[in-house]
Amino acid sequence: MSSTKQQSMWLLIVAMAAMVIFAACEPGDPGRSTGSYPIDIFQEMHYNQSVKAQEPPRFSAPEDSIPVSGGYIAAPAKADAADLVNPLAGDANALERGALLYKQNCSMCHGATAGGDGYVWVKFGDYPAPTPPEFASVRITQLTPGEAYASVSNGAGFMPSFQGLLNEADRWALVSLIEATAAERTAALNAVNTVAAGETDIENEIKRALRLNELRAN
Repeated sequence: MSSTKQQSMWLLIVAMAAMVIFAACEPGDPGRSTGSYPIDIFQEMHYNQSVKAQEPPRFSAPEDSIPVSGGYIAAPAKADAADLVNPLAGDANALERGALLYKQNCSMCHGATAGGDGYVWVKFGDYPAPTPPEFASVRITQLTPGEAYASVSNGAGFMPSFQGLLNEADRWALVSLIEATAAERTAALNAVNTVAAGETDIENEIKRALRLNELRAN
């Protein structure tokens, strides 16, 4: 075969290959290709129009929409929260819920009964940082419910933000614990700190977790 014919044959092969590649490239067959791959080497069953027709429509989220899962709506700053009202005010279970949440999230710094004597600060007492305040101190009692909610949500000083860890109702339950009288708060915290006779700490922790989930569901 002459060199001219060989060149023509190779050009034909290259041209055919290019046509196949371009035909397979996205968007491909609009009736079947999803455009998921840069090159659709072959058509898969899930590209078929009969399959696609049974799928729900995939609409874009409305403008300015807010996700209801996987995130949270940021709490207002303390300066803007002064007039907020605790939505759990009058809820008979709010104090117990707050005490259970306090045991899990706050007691290690603020102390078992909110006396500002938590294990972390006793252990690292020489660290140059302010001691966590007692809940009965003026620093806490002067806060409005909204300001307390903002502080718990956004953090204050060395206290971290809890809005990414606790839902809105949980944070308001902690505010209910702050708002309670010293006697009510101490009684609620002593109740969750008490381990029944013959009960291990792990068993008590499981019991508290189950009770908290029960209160959250109601």
